[in-house]
Amino acid sequence: MSTTTRPAPRPPAAAASRPAAPEAASLAPVRKRPPLKLRLAALYRNTIFNPFWTDTRHLRRSVATLAPFASGRLLDVGVGERPYGRLFEPRVSRYIGLEYPPAAENLSPEITGARAGNLKGAVDVWGDGGALPFREASFDTVLCLELLEHVPDPDRCLAEIARTLRPGGALLVTVPFVAALHALPYDYWRYTPVGLTALLARHGLKVESLVPRGNIASAAASMTAQYLLRAVGARHEWRDGSISISRWRAPFVLPLVALSQGVFALLERLTTDSGACLGYTVVARRAS
Repeated sequence: MSTTTRPAPRPPAAAASRPAAPEAASLAPVRKRPPLKLRLAALYRNTIFNPFWTDTRHLRRSVATLAPFASGRLLDVGVGERPYGRLFEPRVSRYIGLEYPPAAENLSPEITGARAGNLKGAVDVWGDGGALPFREASFDTVLCLELLEHVPDPDRCLAEIARTLRPGGALLVTVPFVAALHALPYDYWRYTPVGLTALLARHGLKVESLVPRGNIASAAASMTAQYLLRAVGARHEWRDGSISISRWRAPFVLPLVALSQGVFALLERLTTDSGACLGYTVVARRAS
């Protein structure tokens, strides 16, 4: 059984030329029904036995709160496998998913083939977040979900996002705060609310809302599950930081993972302390 930490890493930005129109670099997405093994793996990821259940549950909730702010032409920078397309596509006139071409190259050997295929089916445009291949003010909405921690120069990336976002357009962001190292070696940053607000302000992006993802109990749940996975259940750690769990230890470890996450899910309701949390969800707008 293989348990991975995060979606595909975002390698460092590289120089890229900008074509005259975004359609010049576009690829029509082709989606195919995944094989049974992948469907079963997806079912497992949605259960409390998955060590990342706490993280993904809160992330999905956070992203869902961003959907009502989307409109017009939308660019998803670092679209990965397009996991939230169904949330946003009905709300926008066009959804364009951009991914950096080598994004799949650093994936662990056990998942490279499957994930690379999923990326090809989800990506509309191959490009570089540090040199977006679009004209100025091309988009009404830009998604930047769990991306900014993976770019070595977030100022450069946000400058490009601000350039392609129309005045008054919305930038919808999620970033982690308490999270194990992942997508190595492309895991560069963790953001505080003050630091993230300052970073966005440098590029003319004014924060309208900034909400913690979970609270201190959520962070404790995530770290406890990670401890059980890494210190007790790990069979092998791959180059990107993902973990393969021992098939012999899994029957012992995964029930403990489920129990700990269940207990902390209850404790989440008893505290509002977000001094440590899983991450932050932000709505910002480009100055008019």
